[in-house]
Amino acid sequence: MFGAFRKARWNSAVIKIPRRYFRTTVPTNSKVMKVAILGAAGRTGRCLALLLKRSSIVDELAIYDILPMHSLALELNHVDARCKVNGYSGPSSIHEALRNAKVVIITAGQPEKLKRNGEQILKPNAKILSQLIPHLTEHCPRAMLGVVTSPVNVLIPMIAELYKKSGLYELNNIFGVTTLDCVRSNTFAAEILGLPPEAVVVPVIGGSCARTCVPLFSHIKPSCKLTNVSISGLSLSVKSANEKLMNAYDGSGTPSLSMAFAAARFCVSLCKGLRGLPGVVECAYVRSCVVPEVTYFASPLQLGPDGVQKNLGVPPLTDYECKMLDSAIPLLKTGIKIGENLALGSKTPSTEVCPTDPTPCPSPVLTARIRHPNPNSPIPAA
Repeated sequence: MFGAFRKARWNSAVIKIPRRYFRTTVPTNSKVMKVAILGAAGRTGRCLALLLKRSSIVDELAIYDILPMHSLALELNHVDARCKVNGYSGPSSIHEALRNAKVVIITAGQPEKLKRNGEQILKPNAKILSQLIPHLTEHCPRAMLGVVTSPVNVLIPMIAELYKKSGLYELNNIFGVTTLDCVRSNTFAAEILGLPPEAVVVPVIGGSCARTCVPLFSHIKPSCKLTNVSISGLSLSVKSANEKLMNAYDGSGTPSLSMAFAAARFCVSLCKGLRGLPGVVECAYVRSCVVPEVTYFASPLQLGPDGVQKNLGVPPLTDYECKMLDSAIPLLKTGIKIGENLALGSKTPSTEVCPTDPTPCPSPVLTARIRHPNPNSPIPAA
């Protein structure tokens, strides 16, 4: 943790200062970087608040929940980091929490558990978010929004439609946080390769659940050749990680610590993008047409001051990765439709459509520009 050091001059002496996690060098004349966490009373929200408190890129942290937040804010301000934390409780104070916020992370809602099916989680969480979103569109419509609350595949389309209802049609600032799948993929691959997890990058595309996430171990960095057996085993490990963890907790626990770590990493990346730092890339679930069959999709994104600066798309996939994506597309379609119906009703269709790719496709779902058996060979021309 303290392996890297920065040099600082003090009275002509060189002092070594440890570089903490989530730290970055920022311009001294930059505007205040305020981050708001909605749902900070939960375990994920509390851990996320602590991690962001320690980040030098965050100047002000607003923690909000319907439960009292004063004691948590007081304790966090005892941490010796310059970020100022303010607590806000109840709907009457949410406008203060959101005022001038540059980034908003939503962790509110019920977490996934073994004995809860998707319907049991969706209804209460959709209701909570539908109550929060009007406050965002009124008080910080241009803020970067990261949604951690499950199910992301459904809630992001719902939120997008609610933004449009408020007259906000630019959706490049709405993100479904899928970083936990990336963090797990990096960790599991690093164990096999004998590398530090911080040095490994595995893109994850598709959606934000076990059945729709598609880790692309064929595009791992640093580049290396993994056997088909290793890739299938790693993919299964990523997809089954939530279930295994909840079983280890005897069904009563959730991946709140690792989720908070992943959300903090994504939040810091959003802040870096807002500051205009170059080369900030994260995977997230966003409004996208990189796969024409669906209008929302997770893929690597280059982040900037306006949110999605560039969608890096989907690289050529192996047959195994195509099979996973083939299975994910119908589930993504269903989730998108449910989310749009939650915001618009079942009789009003969404205006979000993707142009049809004219390229003939050997797969019933994927286009030829995506599907390719050899990830190192050129993409076929359209």
